[in-house]
Amino acid sequence: MADAHLPGNKHFGVKAGPPKQKKQHAGKKRKAALLERGRFWAEIQKHKVIEEVFAKYDVSKTGYLDMSECKKFLQDAAKGKEPTDEEVTFVIQSVHVSTHRDGKGITQSEMSIALDLWRTWEQTKPEMQNYMHKYDTNSSGKLEMDQLKSLLTDLNEGIPPSDEEVKWVMDVSDGNVEGVAKTGGVNITELHGAIVLWYTHVEHDEDGGHGGGATTGQLGNLVADGASACCSVS
Repeated sequence: MADAHLPGNKHFGVKAGPPKQKKQHAGKKRKAALLERGRFWAEIQKHKVIEEVFAKYDVSKTGYLDMSECKKFLQDAAKGKEPTDEEVTFVIQSVHVSTHRDGKGITQSEMSIALDLWRTWEQTKPEMQNYMHKYDTNSSGKLEMDQLKSLLTDLNEGIPPSDEEVKWVMDVSDGNVEGVAKTGGVNITELHGAIVLWYTHVEHDEDGGHGGGATTGQLGNLVADGASACCSVS
C-alpha cells in the first residue's frame, strides 16, 4: 500500500475533480441557460395565445379589429360591460398614437397595448365620471369653457386660471387624439389628458418655466402611456 507521507503522494486518497468555485460557476451558467430557454418558450406561448385571441375577434378576417370587433374584445375584457363608441374610438386612436401607426383598427401586435390602455381607462373612469357629474351642469356630455375653468380652479386649490390658460387646455385637449373630431368641449375620454396637461403646466410654472408649451402630440403620448393624474376634488 502506498504511503501517504512519501514524496509524490501528497494528494494520496484525494479524488480528482474541478474546484468547488468552478462547479458553482457551471451551475450559474446552466441556470441562466434554463431561464433564457424558459423565457423563450413563454414568449412563444404568449404569441400563440395572442394569435388565438385575435383570430377569435377578427371575424371579418381583415387582419385588424374594426370598431365592432374591437368593441366586442373590450366588452369581454370588461366582463360583459359594453364600452361606448367614444371609448372604443379612444382606445383605437390612442393605440395608433402609441405605436406611431396610421391605419384602421387594432392589429394583432397591438392587442396587448390596447388591453393595457383599456385596463388603465377602467381604473381612471370612475374618477372622470365624478368630475363630469359635478361640472357638466347642462348634461351636454362635455365640459365647456366655464365648466372646465371651474374644474381647473378646484384642482388649483381655489386659484382660478386665466381665460388664456383655460382656452389652451381646451384647444389641446378637445380632439387631442388624431382622427377624433373637436366637439367644442372636453368629453370624458379627453378629461384625463386635460387634467394631466394642467398639472404638467402648473408644475412647469412652479419650476420657473413657461406655460402653454405642450403640443397635441405630447398630450396624446401622455394619454397613451397611461399617465396618472393624482387629483381630488370634493
